[in-house]
Amino acid sequence: MPFNTKPLRPISDEDIETYARDGVVCLRDVFDPEWLHAMEGPARRLLIDKEDFGLLPNNPGRYMARTMPEFRRFVFESPVGEAAGRVLQSKTARFFFDEIFAKGPQSTQATIWHNDRMGWPVTPETTMVPSLWIPLTPITHANSLEVIKGTQYTQDKYWLFSPNARKMIRPEGRPPHPDGEAMRKDPEYADRFTTWEMNVGDMLVVHPWALHYSHGNPTDDWRIALSVRVFGDDVRWCPRPDCLNIAGVSFDEMIEGEEPGGDLFPLLWSADGEKDDDSRYPRGFATTWARTKRRDDVNEYETFQRLKATTA
Repeated sequence: MPFNTKPLRPISDEDIETYARDGVVCLRDVFDPEWLHAMEGPARRLLIDKEDFGLLPNNPGRYMARTMPEFRRFVFESPVGEAAGRVLQSKTARFFFDEIFAKGPQSTQATIWHNDRMGWPVTPETTMVPSLWIPLTPITHANSLEVIKGTQYTQDKYWLFSPNARKMIRPEGRPPHPDGEAMRKDPEYADRFTTWEMNVGDMLVVHPWALHYSHGNPTDDWRIALSVRVFGDDVRWCPRPDCLNIAGVSFDEMIEGEEPGGDLFPLLWSADGEKDDDSRYPRGFATTWARTKRRDDVNEYETFQRLKATTA
């Protein structure tokens, strides 16, 4: 059935075990492809045609659910929350935000190795804030996200390259991210590097502590993926100045130790059947801005490679 509201294939014990062991799992056939086809056209107009969808000028590839109806419907009506919650073994899944990761045809630009652990304004012990990486176009091994399995067990609190962190001096005790390319030569890690061929309708669930990376795109078409971030049961606020800012909610409103809630973090799925609709989720943004030139690079992470020397 098009626009399915339950996963097309139930999340299996093997899926759950794979994620727990490896820090990543590729879930096959979660969505009817119609969900992704509905978003692909608007995504291409955003990326290629630079169409103005009313998104934030400094983050034109983020928060699509605020202004683009196809993305909003996907977040609230698709089984994305249920699939994530079941893999995480969480009783709930709340929406955090969405963003696009894209690479143009024959792109040679790679995204640096990193994890997301210290990027979010939550306690460093939080494990239930995964990246749900959902291709809108077919994925090959050559343009896939790449993950080093088992690295979710590291205790290092790497200094992330968020816009806030780039304005700060890296403090002692916060190491830079490791050189993943050098790790390929280490026998301990050599067989842990993993990529996938993915069809439209599949989804990666990536642990926030797992090291991951993105190659260029040697194909003749755009490689476009949607990343949906969700909060599970163990998430508690812990705002820090180096964390990523979230549109519409200040660090002052993130009461340390409290669970996220409220209109900006709606409940997408729960084990007891409760969920929120989109009636209270914001449409648009709290600010207005003068008409300015859009950034050429919609995907913010694409720019971080140029900053690698200064973040190491």
